[in-house]
Parts: sequence; C-alpha cells; structure tokens
Amino acid sequence: MKKLFKSFSFSLFLFFTSILCMCFFSCATTVNVQLTRPAKLDLNGAKTIAVLPVKPYAYYREYDAHSGTELLINTFYQLFEINNPDEEAAIRTLRGEIENGLAKSPYIKLINSDEVELAQKKGYLNPADVYLTGEVSYFNIDDRVYEERKLVKAATETTAAEYIFEKHWIRDVDFRFRYQIVDSSNNCVISYSKIDCQATSDNYERRSLLPSAYKLIESKIRYAAKSILKELQPYVVTKSISLLEAKTKDKALKERMKAADELAGNSMLKKASEEFSNIYKETGLVEAGYNAAILQEALGNLSLAESMMLEVYNNCPDSRVSKGLSDIRYEIEMANRLNKQIKSSDSEDDF
Repeated sequence: MKKLFKSFSFSLFLFFTSILCMCFFSCATTVNVQLTRPAKLDLNGAKTIAVLPVKPYAYYREYDAHSGTELLINTFYQLFEINNPDEEAAIRTLRGEIENGLAKSPYIKLINSDEVELAQKKGYLNPADVYLTGEVSYFNIDDRVYEERKLVKAATETTAAEYIFEKHWIRDVDFRFRYQIVDSSNNCVISYSKIDCQATSDNYERRSLLPSAYKLIESKIRYAAKSILKELQPYVVTKSISLLEAKTKDKALKERMKAADELAGNSMLKKASEEFSNIYKETGLVEAGYNAAILQEALGNLSLAESMMLEVYNNCPDSRVSKGLSDIRYEIEMANRLNKQIKSSDSEDDF
C-alpha cells in the first residue's frame, strides 16, 4: 500500500511539474520599450517653475484651499521654525527631490525661489511662469507600548506556571502634505492636491531602539516627490508589449511563428514585424497580423500600427485585436499630448 501511495505521489508530482514547464515555456514573447509620457498637468506652455519654501505643521490652519489664495506666494517668505528634526528632514527631502528632478528636466527651467521673492518685493515681473507652494497639514509621531505575557516555566502538579511580562514598543508616523501649482501671471490655481505618508515600525524591546520617524517615511516621501514631478514634466515609463501565440495545428506555420517570435525576443523588432506581416498576408492568421501591428507600436510607428491593426480587426473582429487597437490609439493620444506640450513650450523660445 505504501509503495502504491509513493508511486501515485510521484506520478502526481511529474504531472504538475510537466504542467508548470508547459506554462513556463509556452509564455508569449514580451517586448519592453521605454516611452515618454506627457506631464499629467497642462501648465499652459510654462517654461519656468519655482518651488517655494514648505510651510511646516506648526503654522498650519484649516481653510478651503480652493476658494482662496492662502497658499500663495506672500505667506511663504517668512522664517519658519521647525522644532521637530524628523519633520524638518521630511520637508527637506520632499522639496529637494522635486527641485533636483526639475533641475534635470529638458522641458522646464527651475527658478530659484529667492528670485521669485525678490520680484515680489520689488514689483518686478515674476521670473517663474508657474510655482509650487505647499504646507504640512498634519505631522504626528505616536510611540505605543504593550506588554506580552511569556511562559518561563510550565506548571507541574505541585507548582504553578511562571510567566514574565515583556514590553514591546511600536512607532506610528503620520505625515500629510498639500500643495498647489499656481500660474504666476494671474495667481490662478492650476491644481490642488495632497499626499499622505503613514508608516508603522516593527516591534522593539526598548523605546530607544525605535527607528527615527523620518527613516520610517523616507521612501514614501521620495515616492511622493516622484509623483509630483510627473504632474509637472514629461516622464519616462517602461511598457511591456506581449505578442500572441499562434492557435494553429499546422506545424510548419508554428515553426514560422516561433522563428518570428525569436527575432522579437532578440530585439530585432523590425524584422520580426516584417515576418509576422508576411505570415498574415499568406495565411490570414490573426495572431500574426496582431503581432506585426503591435511590434510597429513598439517601434514607435503609431500611425502604421493603427492602420495594420485596424485591417486585422476589420477582417476578424477578435477581442484581442480590439484591445490591441485601443492600446495603440491610447499611445497616439499620449504622443499627441506630449508633442503639444513640447511645442507649446518651444514656441515661446522664439519671443
């Protein structure tokens, strides 16, 4: 009986292993391409931007940021005292990451906030087309302690169980920041948004061992800065484009599709697209037509990709082809927005 069970278990193992191998080796080829996305906000062709000092939580008060100009320029040119070093570090990192990102941008020029302050005081033309203002709307550190009963000695017939109580410390951090993007020509708020960064530490035996509040939220602060940068300037993303596998019993056709797949996998995208296109023209295989078109998208030939995918869809209204066509049209929309932003910014260089 044991031998039968072992034999059955081994057969079952081989079965599932073969299934996993089939899944692994039959995965469709994926091509990774880098794309430049347009900034998420329309900055009206702004060429210059300033990042104003961040107001700390001690100076915060509630108000409707949409209805007034409380966050605007004049409130940010005073000396702020920040009593908490963790809040100070968080503010410094947030502002620094945003400024560093903008300083490296080929699309917009970073203006020193001191120049904006001077222009305000002297009544000069604001050197920044737009500026970012922000304040900490909430900052709190909460250290919690709890006791855990731990068995030291188990009870016996003559003695009771012995326990000790161990203390455990946990630190909670809550950092909230709200900001506006403002058009300096009319002090019109282009965008208002906020970010929340919360974190909880692991358990520690002593309070002195707890990590600093700043360290707990540092990664989230840096991520938030990257998100804000995506609103202000074009940014690069990596997109994965998957090819379709051939659904055919024709062995020769499968081999041709496999060879074209290998070309794509080796980054020979143009040759792969041409081979898939030839297969589609000769056989009408939907997967070949789809792959030929989607590889043109990967090459950046979006108009050609759209016309090729549309032809495949008209001949065979497959849901996969419809999805591919929608994806290509989305990329065309993104490319048009990006070109509009760049041209709008470049056009002002002529004046």
